[in-house]
Amino acid sequence: MVSINLLIVVLAYAIALCGLIPLFPWLETAPRLILAAGMIAGIWQDRRGVWPLKNWIFNAAIVPVFLYYAVQFSRSNPVQPVISVLAIMLAVRCAGPKNVRHYLQISALSLFCLASSSLFDLSPLFLAYLGLMLFLVAVLLVLLTFYGLDPRLRLARSDLRRVLAAGVLLPLASLPLMIFFFPLLPRTQLPLWNFLAAPATRTTGFSDQVEPGNSAVAGTSRVLAFRAEMPLQTQQQLYWRGTVFNRVEGRRWLRGVPPPEHDVFSGPRISQVIYPEPGSSRALPALDVPASLTLRRSQRQPDSVYEFQGTVGKRIAYTAESVATGRLSITGGINRPFYVTLPRNLPERIRQLADSIRGQGNSDASRLERLETFFRNGNFRYSLTGMPTGDHALEQFLFESKQGNCEFFASSFALILRAAGVPARLVGGYLGGEYNQLGGYYLVTEDMAHVWVEVYLAGQGWLRVDPSSFARNAGSIWAPTRKSLLLKIRMALDTLNYTWNRAVITYDFERQVDIARTVGRHVQGLEPGRVVKGLLRYLVWLAGVAGLIMLLVRRKQFFPPREERLLRAFYRRVERDCGVRPERGRVGLFEIADLTGNAGVRAFAEVYAGAAYRDRLLTDQEYRQLKQIVTGGFRGDTG
Repeated sequence: MVSINLLIVVLAYAIALCGLIPLFPWLETAPRLILAAGMIAGIWQDRRGVWPLKNWIFNAAIVPVFLYYAVQFSRSNPVQPVISVLAIMLAVRCAGPKNVRHYLQISALSLFCLASSSLFDLSPLFLAYLGLMLFLVAVLLVLLTFYGLDPRLRLARSDLRRVLAAGVLLPLASLPLMIFFFPLLPRTQLPLWNFLAAPATRTTGFSDQVEPGNSAVAGTSRVLAFRAEMPLQTQQQLYWRGTVFNRVEGRRWLRGVPPPEHDVFSGPRISQVIYPEPGSSRALPALDVPASLTLRRSQRQPDSVYEFQGTVGKRIAYTAESVATGRLSITGGINRPFYVTLPRNLPERIRQLADSIRGQGNSDASRLERLETFFRNGNFRYSLTGMPTGDHALEQFLFESKQGNCEFFASSFALILRAAGVPARLVGGYLGGEYNQLGGYYLVTEDMAHVWVEVYLAGQGWLRVDPSSFARNAGSIWAPTRKSLLLKIRMALDTLNYTWNRAVITYDFERQVDIARTVGRHVQGLEPGRVVKGLLRYLVWLAGVAGLIMLLVRRKQFFPPREERLLRAFYRRVERDCGVRPERGRVGLFEIADLTGNAGVRAFAEVYAGAAYRDRLLTDQEYRQLKQIVTGGFRGDTG
């Protein structure tokens, strides 16, 4: 026997934890401490059964907390005050004495806390916590109906199993409707709480400017940048174009308004479906060079850069078609003076190197070749530490330390080309990716952020050149990742997150329209005869499943337990031997014994009732004894 009061207390704290655990990392220090204190005080008092403070004291304590956070609420800070008040209210409710109404309040506040956590992170764990909470709340509601009648009630194990079964069935009953309506119900173009949640930001390696020399050490981050669903490619093709830096000021490269160009895309195209992580950047990365990109409110710039014009900070998905040849053909030429513009104070040693390359080469192509030779033979080393800093960082990199990251290689390379009269620009994006064989997509993280150069050659267009590949240690830097067991486990876990984002988070109105159009095209091409033949096997399969379900539901009727079979045999024998036809369910076993006046019938009733009326099954010995009584019959055995 289990105390119903103990069960309800345990369930209430479990429900509270389901709501608080996902929200806890996003709370400030004060709400966290109050939460911990409230939970500990509540558990301690529930174990003792004594609450020194009354409920009105707890309710009064909420008022100053509410006023304090109400003053902090603003357009720039809308979320923290709300979640702090919810968490503190739940802590106070857990710490005080409880009745049926208070347990319902704990359930409601926990659900609000869990929903609030989705403002920060809507991962598959949210669905796990939600499913567990729905199950616990359903069980709690069933128990509270008994608790309201008698708080001291104790449940047998069999009754407890029925309560748990009811808790499982209640959420499952709504699951088919949820699955049915999910693809049909209309979607908003913005998240429901987008007006409340500030755009999520993330630590990023991708930047809106390139400025080598700010720091001697470049930090790396394994934060996810995006996933790209596509077939496996070679490492040389995994350049992801994000933005273009076409203007240089000192040692800083920025993005200006690009002049008009007319691109020509020729060659096989690679299709990708890209799922970027929420962030503050409007750049839409795609395999270099993207020929087209399908996303509502996206805009293409003349230099094949795509930018999102909608609200940043939410999850989106888009399809891109790319020509991964490393070349962007142009018809009609380019604005050459724009792409050879130099900063005002070009270092003298860099100018002399550029003049030397200009003098040795008689064309842009030959000058590019001589600069590549300079970098290949210059004993340069790719490194994220020990990099030069300050205003003369590029000079130190080229002529002294010869050590730096991709920003040093690309910036100095493009600057020398411009000084030599060759049009050049920087491209910012990502290089590489970890391919998830299980999910069929690339995983690109922020430590893969990269910068390279595009050089314009007349008759060929913009050519991709990666000066970092000329470093003497470039082979070890871009070596493929070894498939360790830990990596395989991480990829398997990431597949779950990817599937969740693809099937739930990014399923919006646009995808509904696409699905509806696809279904419409298929319906128009259907032939009735082929449809009937195709459906026939599915109908047979469904009939078999329905029959199996019916068999499981009514298994007790088709395969009754031995007690039921024995009782049926008893009724048939009484009717045949004693001429009494009792109406089952209306006449008890002892009443039948009185009607027949048969000693055997009474003996059966005493043994069977001794088990049934005590809510237990027959033992093997009792079953054999009763079976022997029924088999022997009731003729002439009167008492």
